[in-house]
Parts: sequence; C-alpha cells; structure tokens
Amino acid sequence: MNVAIFASAFYPSLGGVEELVRQLAHAFIAKGSPTIILTNRWPRSLPDFEQFEGIPLYRLPFRVPEGSFKARFNYRLTHRAIERQMLAILKRHRIDLMHVQCISSNGYYAMLAKQATGLPLVVTAQGELTMDAGRLYQTSAFANRVLRELLEEADYITGCSRKTLDDVEKHVGKTYPRKSAVIFNGANIAEFDGVEPFAHPRPYILGIGRLVPQKGFDVLIDAYARSGVQTHDLLIAGDGPERQSLEAQARQCGLDGRVRLLGRADRTAAAALFRGCSFFALPSRTDEGLPLVSVEAMAAAKAVIGCAVGGVPESVLDNQTGLLVPHENVDALARGIALLGDDVDLRCRLGEAGRHRAASFDWPAIADQYLELYRRVARRLGE
Repeated sequence: MNVAIFASAFYPSLGGVEELVRQLAHAFIAKGSPTIILTNRWPRSLPDFEQFEGIPLYRLPFRVPEGSFKARFNYRLTHRAIERQMLAILKRHRIDLMHVQCISSNGYYAMLAKQATGLPLVVTAQGELTMDAGRLYQTSAFANRVLRELLEEADYITGCSRKTLDDVEKHVGKTYPRKSAVIFNGANIAEFDGVEPFAHPRPYILGIGRLVPQKGFDVLIDAYARSGVQTHDLLIAGDGPERQSLEAQARQCGLDGRVRLLGRADRTAAAALFRGCSFFALPSRTDEGLPLVSVEAMAAAKAVIGCAVGGVPESVLDNQTGLLVPHENVDALARGIALLGDDVDLRCRLGEAGRHRAASFDWPAIADQYLELYRRVARRLGE
C-alpha cells in the first residue's frame, strides 16, 4: 500500500509531530509500504522537494482563504494550481491512502484530494486544539469549519490518546463510534541503545520542548527553585519565543548557572540528553495529545515527573513509571522534583518500569496498528 502522510509541519522545524511523522514514514517503508510526506512550505525559502532520509518530501504552499488581504488574494490566485500540483504528486506515486497527521491547512488540502480522487482518508488528531501556539482553533472560523468537514469526509479517525479523541469530538459536537479509535504515538526504542550520555559536570534534570507558554517551562523553573534540590542542575532543550523570558526568570530566582537553556537539540543530541539525565520533567500547563518526549524518556529508562493533563496519564503511569501532579501546581511539582532528586532507588525503579512500558510504544508496533487500520479501511471501501 502506497501511503501519503499529510503533516501539519515537518523538518527542519522541530517538534513532536515532525518526529512522529519521520518515524512513522520510516517504519512504513521498512514494512514494504512506500511512503511520501506532503507538508506546508514554510518558510517559503525551503525547497519544494527533497529526499529526506530517503523519504520523498514535498512542500506545498497550503494557502487558505483567510487572514490579511494579501493572504486571501494569494489564495484566490494560486490555490487551484497548488491543488493540481498535489493531485499530480499523488498520481505519480500511485498513492492508495492518505493520512493527515495533526490537523491544520494540511487537512484542508487532504480533504480536497479526497473529494477529487476518492482515495481513502485517515485523520489523526494530535492535541492541536490546545497545543497550537497560534491558538488556531480559538481564532479561525475557517479552521473550525474545515475540522468539522474533514472529520465527516474521513474514512477513519484516530487520536493519539483517548483524551485527544474525546476533546475533538466534544469540540465539533459529534461522536464517531463506528470510525474512530486510539492509536498512541511511539518512540524509536533502539535509538537510545548504546548512546553516550550528554556530558555535564553535575547530575541534571531534563526538560525538552518548544519554549512556548503551553509547555509550562516557567512553572518548571519556579518548581525547581522551590524544591531546594542542590544536587542537580536543570537543563532545558528547545527553542521558541519564551527563551529570553525564561533565562531572565532563572536569573531572578538566583539560579543563574544552575538552569541552562541549551537551544534546539537534534535527534542525536536529544537521545544523549535523555540518556544522561537523572530524570525527566514534563510541566505542560495545557492538554497534551500524547507527548513523544514522555515515551522517549521511558525508552531511555528515566523516571518522569509530569503534569496530569491531556494524554500524559495514558503514557506515564502514576507511581509506576513516574509521578503525576496537577498542572500549574508549583508546590506539587516542587515536591515531586525533591523526591526524585533525593531518592535514587525510586528513580531507578520508575525508570526501569518505564523502559518495559516503552516497548509497547515502539514505532514498528505502532506502524503495524496503522497498517492494519489502512487495510480495514481499504477493504470496507472496496466492498
């Protein structure tokens, strides 16, 4: 089966969606299903085509009819040509099924392709209702209309967690019991085998993600300061608009030198950071879908201290593979940090249990679930 993944974002942008699409495409190809990726070309300076790690990657300007006058004018001027280019790509690769991963303008163009070709369409929600930094679904009537129409057009809908799927159905005011299911996000378990731990002069707690309000790194810095932990530094990998304010916050808390913001971390650097940390912190203040970093921390045999939002409790099991606390509760997060910082045996027990749990999230197993779903959808449409 030839698969086209319509991704809301992809490399060189860094994030959970980008990495899950990369891993899923590789897993499909390894299992004999040729896969291409189509995503929005932003910034426009990026090439419209490249072989990304052997995967055909197409970047198209997925313009939509809203925004500034210039944006709406450009849409009217070019969207038919963009649609024709997209359909030509699907035909060239003899695509059998389309899969939307995280719903944005990519969903709109996948819906147009479905209407033009009749190809099977699977749509996966990834927590975009709450985790989009631009608050797309809080500000765009067009995006909400596309979301409702896309779910109606889809032959099957999945969510990366039960909470994510429930949230999407609640948002549109309709359930889809006959064509929906949960398929978790995964991790490349082998990626953490034999990796040299990140070299840091002191033990450290790790946070990783986009530096945006939804991720709650300001809460983490406050909790770290309040925890009184003197044995560990706090390293935060990632980039985003909050970087300067987080650095200023660390200085104001008297943590200059003990809190380090490392900037963007590629896959090799991220694996080394996970392997080297004492434990991992996930301080999200709003609902996550099912954050890849929680599974990656477990794959690296690290205990997780996280906020019980969105799909996090579906990956991190409280008091089994980590500790869960209420979101934006600085005191509760501080107590968890202090406990894990002081108790080596607890960290090891939770981390080892996490390593075992992570095996069920390995990408080949997740890819098998998707491929079986694709076959069921194709059979049903062929009847």
